[in-house]
Order: sequence, then structure tokens, then C-alpha cells
Amino acid sequence: MSVQDREGGFVQLLLKRREGFILDVAFPFSTEGITAIFGPSGSGKTTVLRCIAGLEPSEGVVNVSGQTWQDTGRNIYLPTYERPLGYVFQEASLFSHLTAEKNLEYAVKRSRSQNARKRLEIAIDLLGISGLLNRKPSELSGGERQRVAIARAVATEPKIMLFDEPLAALDFSRKSEIIPWLKRLKSELKIPMLYVTHSAEEVLSLADNLVVLENGKLKTQGTVEEVLSDIKIPIQLGGETGVLLRGYLKEADSQ
Repeated sequence: MSVQDREGGFVQLLLKRREGFILDVAFPFSTEGITAIFGPSGSGKTTVLRCIAGLEPSEGVVNVSGQTWQDTGRNIYLPTYERPLGYVFQEASLFSHLTAEKNLEYAVKRSRSQNARKRLEIAIDLLGISGLLNRKPSELSGGERQRVAIARAVATEPKIMLFDEPLAALDFSRKSEIIPWLKRLKSELKIPMLYVTHSAEEVLSLADNLVVLENGKLKTQGTVEEVLSDIKIPIQLGGETGVLLRGYLKEADSQ
């Protein structure tokens, strides 16, 4: 589905901070798959997620799957606890004194959804954590803790998943461990996912659509292929500026 389809959602945000930073962006996002929000440090990526979640007051509109969570022009502003969203932070932020299972049960109890327990069972299967449920966070690897944190967010049956650099604190091997589970989650859960990252690897591995921010403004957006193949607006990936071009093998040398 095209990123231009507003059935997934639409945000139009304006935030002015005293230190001089201004966030002024508007973009639709797709109903399915992952829309990566990409850009250098300080471009406003995390601020966008916080505004969508209602954690940071802003002016404008937040619409998710046809539901208006915020429209300051019409005096609509749902508090965070009334916005059906799942938020996954850079750190797993699990309760250290509880087992993984008890952490997940806490999410079910806090959920307003009647299907929370069924959704949790689906998340446990999709993320392959059934063998981890009796362990406490200190007994889990970084990748395992993050998989439990993602399952906890999914259990609330959110209308949107917000990921704030969930792999940034992991080393390469742990990232490689969790990316396949995120791919599986993406293919099975038919809900919008906004994924903040500054990693080219994560964009290329996970994202279907791409929103690029720069200095609090929207630089460009579209499918990953559309954005990264546009030679008029080269994007810096992995420390180098370049474009992604699709080709095919026309002839092979036997040597």
C-alpha cells in the first residue's frame, strides 16, 4: 500500500521549543508494514514519536486508522493513556523484579482491549519468547529483553506501533538476532509501524516506506526504493551519500 494512503494515518505537527528548535512536519503513513523515520541526530525523529504518543504537547493533527487523537484546531487532544498505541524504547525498560511472563501480564492488565490476552499469545509465538517467560530481565540478553518489550507493547492491541531506535543499544550480533523477528512481526501484524532509526542497515532490512527529516523539516518521503533512487535528493546512509538503483543481471562471465 502506498505511503500516500491516509487510511493508515496522518500527522501534521508544529512544535516550538525555547532553545530554538522548531518541528514543522506533515506526512501520511501506510496502513501496513514499517515506515522508517530517518535523519541525522537532532532532526526531530524521536520528537515526532513523542508528539504522536501525546508525550510532548504540540499543535496540529494526529490521525491513526481513521481515529483523530489530536486536532488542536477543533480542540481535540487525547491524553497518552487514551491513545491505543504500543511504544518500544531504545532500552527495554522491563520491571527488573518480575519475570518476563509477569512483565507481559502487567501489560494485559493495563490494556483496555478485551483481546489483549489473545494478542499476547500471538506476540509470544511471533517473537519466539515462550522459552524465556520464567526468566527475569537480568537473565536475558539485550536482544531477548527487547523481544519481550515488543511483545508487551503488542499485547495492548495497539492501533499503531512506535519504535524509537529499538536496536541502537545492541551490538551487531544482537541486532542480527532480532531483525528476523521484527520482519516476522511486520508481515503478520496488519497495523501501522513507525520506526525511528539512524541505521542504514535497519532501513534497508526492515522499512517499506521512508520519511526523511532534516532540521525539524520533512526532506522527502515515499517508498524506500523511490526515496533512495532519487538522484535529485541523495540521502546519507552509513556515513556516505548515495542512491539505491535497481538493476538486473544481463550477462555473466564464466570466470
